[in-house]
Amino acid sequence: MQTDELTARVVKNEIRYGGYIELTLRNKAIALNAQPGQFVLLKGHRGLSPILGRPFDVADTNPERGEFRLVIKPTGAGTELMKSLSPGTEVPVTGPLGTAVDVTNFRSLAVLVRGVGAAAVTFLVRKAWEEGIKIAVFLSANTAERLVCREDFELEGVDFFTATDDGSQGYHGNITDLLEPYVAEHVPEAVYTCGSKRFARFVDSLDAAGRTRGFVFLEGFMACGVGNCHGCAVKRRNAEGYFLVCRDGPVFPVSEVVLP
Repeated sequence: MQTDELTARVVKNEIRYGGYIELTLRNKAIALNAQPGQFVLLKGHRGLSPILGRPFDVADTNPERGEFRLVIKPTGAGTELMKSLSPGTEVPVTGPLGTAVDVTNFRSLAVLVRGVGAAAVTFLVRKAWEEGIKIAVFLSANTAERLVCREDFELEGVDFFTATDDGSQGYHGNITDLLEPYVAEHVPEAVYTCGSKRFARFVDSLDAAGRTRGFVFLEGFMACGVGNCHGCAVKRRNAEGYFLVCRDGPVFPVSEVVLP
């Protein structure tokens, strides 16, 4: 589809999950065309500083209303500006970008996520749930307040596990301690992960052992989002050359990329 710069109107802007920004934006083209795994480039201002938009995974869409949702972790000047966006404000946005994820070939899957990485898989989980695919969600954070998008995973029939570093909700410790026996018992056909290098390495080990197929959401510095700037290159594993996160991803079979 055409991915020229568009404009989105802010519908709602909330600070949630202990400091994350949850933005609901209205743009009919993006709401109608975005699929799980895709992202947008968003600028929270019309000025030249910062000059570039920032990439954010589409957390969900509402095509009937022409709306889509983002969850953003403030990490710098560009994202800090987004805290003050008021309803009705129009902001520059480009998308949907990236290659969509198709999970319909799987009968069962699990997701392993931490922090804002949870927002990358909410759309995927909902679509899989609508398709009747068996799903397990493993969500972690340092404390209960920061279990991002937890309400998105509370769907009938979804096996939902939480863990916190301080024990304030769910399992007290590393959530891979829960995923390990789950994979042994239920053998999900695929595991998707986002938000933690440690999780990516764990899923890589499951894939390498033949226990499941592993997939990882990758991030990258990018200016264009369409493969021209090559700022988001990631080295191929067992092959020459590079993938581009924006064009070839952001979701990759874990066995095909060199993990950061």
